[in-house]
Amino acid sequence: MTEEKKFIRKKPSRLTTIREISHSFHGPVRVLGIVVDSSPGSALVQDLYDEDVKKAGRIWVSVEGTLELKKKYLIIGELTEKTDGQSKTPWLNATLVHDIDALDIALYKEVLDLEGKVTKTMS
Repeated sequence: MTEEKKFIRKKPSRLTTIREISHSFHGPVRVLGIVVDSSPGSALVQDLYDEDVKKAGRIWVSVEGTLELKKKYLIIGELTEKTDGQSKTPWLNATLVHDIDALDIALYKEVLDLEGKVTKTMS
């Protein structure tokens, strides 16, 4: 007799920019970012496709291993908060990190814009 395995279905991750992440976000998120600081087990990641670098958001990410500086990554994970005294800062616990250094960011943005227009037209 075979046992049936039950798989817990996870919510799909929501594509967002790092600067849009707030304390109200719940569930898994997907971000594209470039590593600006890295150490074993964690990395500081900045928004990838912000035209104005001063407005780009940054978030610390918990990872297995070490991410390379100045490399682009797609990161999927769960948002948590790290408490330092009285301040709470968002922290991303990565479940998947994928190197996207070869991705054409301009083309990717164009596809996202087109997807938004199609979705708006169909609804």
